[in-house]
Amino acid sequence: MKVNLYYAPFPSQIFRGCEEPINTERPLNPKSALPTLAAGLRMFSEEMGFDCDIEIIDMQLGGQRIPYKTIEYGPHQMDCYRYGSPFEDFVEQIRGADIHGLTCNFTNSAQITADLAQFIKAVNPRAFVVAGGVDPTARPHYYLQRGVDLVVQGEGEWVFSRVVQAFANGGDYSEIPNTATLDRIAPKIDMSHILDMNALPPMALDLVGDLSLYTDTAEGPPPEGVGTNYICWETSRGCAWRCSFCTAPSRGKYRFMSPAAVETHLKYFRSLGIKTIVWQEDNPLSRIQQNGTGRYLYDSGREELLDIFRMIRSYGFAWEFANGIEFGKFRQNGRFDHELAEALLGSDKSADGWTGCYRVQIPLDNMNIAKSRFPKLLGFDEQVDILATMLTDYGVGHQTYDLFIGYPEQDAVAVDQFNDYCRRIKEELSALGGDAYQPYFNVFNLSLLPGARDYTTLRKLLAFDVEENPEVIGIFLSAINTDHFSYWDVYQKRLEMTNALNDRELHRLYDGIYAGPTTAGV
Repeated sequence: MKVNLYYAPFPSQIFRGCEEPINTERPLNPKSALPTLAAGLRMFSEEMGFDCDIEIIDMQLGGQRIPYKTIEYGPHQMDCYRYGSPFEDFVEQIRGADIHGLTCNFTNSAQITADLAQFIKAVNPRAFVVAGGVDPTARPHYYLQRGVDLVVQGEGEWVFSRVVQAFANGGDYSEIPNTATLDRIAPKIDMSHILDMNALPPMALDLVGDLSLYTDTAEGPPPEGVGTNYICWETSRGCAWRCSFCTAPSRGKYRFMSPAAVETHLKYFRSLGIKTIVWQEDNPLSRIQQNGTGRYLYDSGREELLDIFRMIRSYGFAWEFANGIEFGKFRQNGRFDHELAEALLGSDKSADGWTGCYRVQIPLDNMNIAKSRFPKLLGFDEQVDILATMLTDYGVGHQTYDLFIGYPEQDAVAVDQFNDYCRRIKEELSALGGDAYQPYFNVFNLSLLPGARDYTTLRKLLAFDVEENPEVIGIFLSAINTDHFSYWDVYQKRLEMTNALNDRELHRLYDGIYAGPTTAGV
């Protein structure tokens, strides 16, 4: 039995007449989702008593743009492309497989993924096509109506293995939880089958091929001394918070690996020549979440964090927190936790390269201006103080800030205030750090991600039909009209803030995307 797992081509959108893409294009970001799924499939196949040959097919490589549709966006025509390799290059692999697994975590990839499902069916009518990931979990009907036979909702390692087992035994999927077909969709995901993180084997990176091809850490070029190969990795799933814009709560309760389990993965990475870890977990500092009385929810959480990051450094790895870190947790009960900061943020630079932390992504969200959406955030002055300590005491000069605009309650005054706050961060830390301080501000538009609470509560504000044009659902585009801004106006605000807060050359290096008429002639 042959199982193909596919990364569909990367979504690319370009305003007609421009050169730069509208969204970041990261086909060379180290792959982790499908190697993790493949490792789980291998593990459970032994337990469930079936054999399968697995192949990972990365259609995001190749560098070709294949046009497939055009959307009117504001005054522009937005041309949409599949970026990578044509479907037609993989006809032989498609014909040779029984089960075809497609992953789609971002809604702007939905049509490309569905088009791939239909292409697979056209090439191989007997193919059994399964889709999984965040978007199919939230919108299974979209995929089931477009070539997909079954959707895995939620975590895939155990459920997908059950699907493969059922296929081998004749194809009765009715008793498998967290699966959807056209005639059967569960009203709620059963969280009783989420994976014990300590049982998760290391990723099946032997199926990826040449790891040195994947050179994009997703946050711009790393500083000198940070070595390849890279790996994206998580030691936990879920998050202690339930932010309205985020899909992390849909992944189930927060859980994490023990230090012993972490070391198993580290040894495997070292055996493959991996030198740098690009952290992708939702919130590693959820291990030290406190309750209302100030007591840790996880008794050994802090000590295990110290053990893990000291161990990672002892193995010689460099790392960046590419998915953000809840930096406010470095201050607990009114005191800055220097021991914890040294473990997570400390680094060593020598002729042999960089070990330890070299860059941190900082979730400013909306700077808590309204004091309502993000209870985890501290006030402005407290945030600046922590960021300054990270810079001066631990040498974290490469700080990337994530910020969202376009919430329904935000008017022009609130957005301008947010912009001023970001300028103050840049000015105050530049005075402290000089040339060692290298800030970059990722200005995002609020995106209603299916699976997040905002999608449920605010979708009436959408200016587009997501079923028809899922490409507009992304953090670099706006797709909602509010009482204060049209979708196009708040998109223009994002461009203005991006240009005001960032050096143009740095913007080109970090994102390389459309930043307004001065770069693209539109």
